[in-house]
Amino acid sequence: MGDQATSMMVQKPDSGGPGDGKRSSVVTRTRMSKPTDPRLRLVILVLVLLVLPVAYVAAINVALQPPGLAFQTGWTDPTFAGWTVRTGAGANASLNVSNGVLSVTATSSVTPQQFVAADSPNLTSVDLTRYHFLVVSIRAPAYHVAARIGIWTGIDRPKLVLVKTYPDTGWHTEVIDLRFFGLSFDRPLQMIELGWLGVETPAPAGSKVEFRDLSLAREVGEPS
Repeated sequence: MGDQATSMMVQKPDSGGPGDGKRSSVVTRTRMSKPTDPRLRLVILVLVLLVLPVAYVAAINVALQPPGLAFQTGWTDPTFAGWTVRTGAGANASLNVSNGVLSVTATSSVTPQQFVAADSPNLTSVDLTRYHFLVVSIRAPAYHVAARIGIWTGIDRPKLVLVKTYPDTGWHTEVIDLRFFGLSFDRPLQMIELGWLGVETPAPAGSKVEFRDLSLAREVGEPS
């Protein structure tokens, strides 16, 4: 009888009886329904909020890469020879050219909406119907000045094609499609004006804007 009792005790844990099955099922369900640690959920939420926007922006940038633009130059002025000063009433400026860079510098305070500029000589040889992109690099390291570019074809007043601030020390290249500004392309180009105007607070004497790599061009592949 002692042997039989020992045999039953050994077999009981592995008997797989109905009671054991129920207990196992209850234990499993209890473990599966146990809530996640709130701290862990917070960490996961923060990671999702940080990673997903970055991944989304990266995917958009990859999918929407802008096509590269290439231009054929029809006219350029690397020396700025013959350019003259023009200013608004009450303002004064000087011009300086060094290493292909044209500097337009105020010699007096320039109040908001006053301007100083450099006017090009006569440009009647330029064909704007073919070379209608104006390309130029600009440096204007002050928040109180705005680069200002005007074009004149001999009708009415010069058309402003750019008024923009660049409050840092870097060069910024602008590509301006002149077809959007109501210019009369059936008349020869008379003048390009590179300058700047005061914005918000008066610009003190010595303030300047610089220009380089000025050209008129057309996009490669455009019909002649």
